[in-house]
Amino acid sequence: MDGSDPLAQVVDIEEEFEDSGYLQGLEAGKAIGAVEGREMGCESGFGIGKDLGFYQGWVQQWLLASDMHADAVPERALKKLREIKALLDDVPTENVEGAHFADRIKKVQQRFKVVSAMLGTNAAAELSGNTLSY
Repeated sequence: MDGSDPLAQVVDIEEEFEDSGYLQGLEAGKAIGAVEGREMGCESGFGIGKDLGFYQGWVQQWLLASDMHADAVPERALKKLREIKALLDDVPTENVEGAHFADRIKKVQQRFKVVSAMLGTNAAAELSGNTLSY
């Protein structure tokens, strides 16, 4: 920078303010993004946990009914219930990179609908208005 050229000084000051403002905006954006991401993750996580808890309880109920009354659940439905239970037991409770979390939940949902129909329950219809899409 040449101290004798006032125009060059103005341009240099403008560039410094622009660079400084850009860096401040970048840092503020990161902070706001982290907060919003955390809030969204908590909301989504709560909904997913609620759905998975419903499926777990529903499966446990039918498996218990089968244990208490051998003829209460058809064998084909019982096999599917065990598949759902295995899928639910395999869902990670922490963030695991590459865990294919959404794929597992979709499989649980699909099998749940099938078994619900096999058992003649309307649980799938009741739940459909409250589920998240993953």
